[in-house]
Amino acid sequence: MKRALFTLCALLVFCVANAQQVFRSEFSVFDLREAALKNDHSETERHIRFTPKSIEAVGKVEIVGQTIDMPTAWSDYNVYLHIQNTIKAYDLVVNEQLVASVEDSYTPADFLLSPYLRQGANEILLLLRRSECIELNDGSKSNLVEQFRGSYLFAQHRKHIYDYDARIIQTENGKGLSLELDIAVRNDFNFEEAVLVGYDIYSPENKLIDYAVREFPVAGRSIDTLRIRTSLGEESRFLWSNTNPKLYRLTLYTKRDGKPREYISFHIGAGRTTFADGNILRNRKAIAIKSARYNARTTYSEVLAEIKALKAKGINTLLPDNPQPEWFYDICDRLGVYVIERANINPVAESQNRKIGGTPSNNPQLAGEYLARVKTMYYRTRNHSCIIAYALGGDQAGNGYNMYKAYKWLKDVEKERAVICTSADGEWNTDLDKLE
Repeated sequence: MKRALFTLCALLVFCVANAQQVFRSEFSVFDLREAALKNDHSETERHIRFTPKSIEAVGKVEIVGQTIDMPTAWSDYNVYLHIQNTIKAYDLVVNEQLVASVEDSYTPADFLLSPYLRQGANEILLLLRRSECIELNDGSKSNLVEQFRGSYLFAQHRKHIYDYDARIIQTENGKGLSLELDIAVRNDFNFEEAVLVGYDIYSPENKLIDYAVREFPVAGRSIDTLRIRTSLGEESRFLWSNTNPKLYRLTLYTKRDGKPREYISFHIGAGRTTFADGNILRNRKAIAIKSARYNARTTYSEVLAEIKALKAKGINTLLPDNPQPEWFYDICDRLGVYVIERANINPVAESQNRKIGGTPSNNPQLAGEYLARVKTMYYRTRNHSCIIAYALGGDQAGNGYNMYKAYKWLKDVEKERAVICTSADGEWNTDLDKLE
């Protein structure tokens, strides 16, 4: 109880501005290529399931935690924590230090833990509590999955692939395809280091069509981007769409001591989703959207069967109420089902009250929370071909300062896909008035 009270008091002292939440694509790394292709972590040395157990309750706060032993061999590694299915808002505390306070229990999130860790035993706590922004969840569907399912820790060497942004686009003459690959590389050593970054790409017919290893110098304590532009010499018959869900397989890795390390593998469809003249287009053709509300609240196999059944009925677009588990988007990529991704911004009360502080969407004190939810939504799934547009919240989310800020930020980073605010009510901050 003394430790719990100390932690709760500490939360009142520390500033959340020191939060270590990471906004990037959702991925983990594998030691072996074969394991990356199978998404099998059984032989990954630095991958640990995060399954916190209940410790005690202090008032209305439930404290859960897990002790993780950090071997000396991890000293040259950055440790990240992926959390999802928390059910409640939470404060993340490591070794009695506040890492972050998170109000959004629906959206998976990643955190850099290295600044708070030490060799030996480390106590990772979650203080589960009522959200300070509970009104933003009013229109969200309840989460029915097992608490903390899909949460884990993993470590990357201090010279590592931090993020990536990949596109396969048609060449100017429209007959071939080219790869545009941006790899963000992080160097957490004190001085400039050369990082060897490799990639290979296989066609939908499982043919190796390109590969390379590049040496890339990165300044100490910084992140820099390696930009790769190369012709794939492929035919445009492989353009991904609802009726032609052909996927390329792209694998990234680093090399150290002459050996490949830290594999990241994912699938990507060729082509582009754009927005023009009031239409969402896939490969320059307008999509005739036939949509259904859908949330992945069960298991992979059950969701796979349900989405197959929806597609068989003619549904080509799914509209979740909030961000979904990463494997949901993998399923939609594979099956050729479009997704309009939506941030977990679902206030209902006072949605028409445009006074400052009326609807939460016009409460400037919540601007940071709105932006955090939109950033997490965008970065974690932006490489999935199934995403054809982004929505800034629910149909009754209201409009105002926070929605203006969220729309502008998303339009600045996303140059092609539509951004939708269904509650804009005739104002400027939406590309479409409706999701359907």
